[in-house]
Amino acid sequence: MRTVRPFLKFLFFHLPRLLFQVAGLTRIIHRGKRAFRKGLESEGLPRELVEELVKEFDPLEGFGLREVLSFSRGGGRDRG
Repeated sequence: MRTVRPFLKFLFFHLPRLLFQVAGLTRIIHRGKRAFRKGLESEGLPRELVEELVKEFDPLEGFGLREVLSFSRGGGRDRG
């Protein structure tokens, strides 16, 4: 019972809180991107330039959960 209790506490309390925090961060990032795009468009910049600037300053560009957590199918060993 002592080994199951910490797992259940993590599963029902810590994991949902962590997921809500991550969802909040992505929501804020997307809101900032929309505001940035709207601000650039209100200045009268061409749409191609706006899209390029938004893509250039995107904080999530190239972000992948696998790279962050460094998962690999080889069990952590380099293949070569």
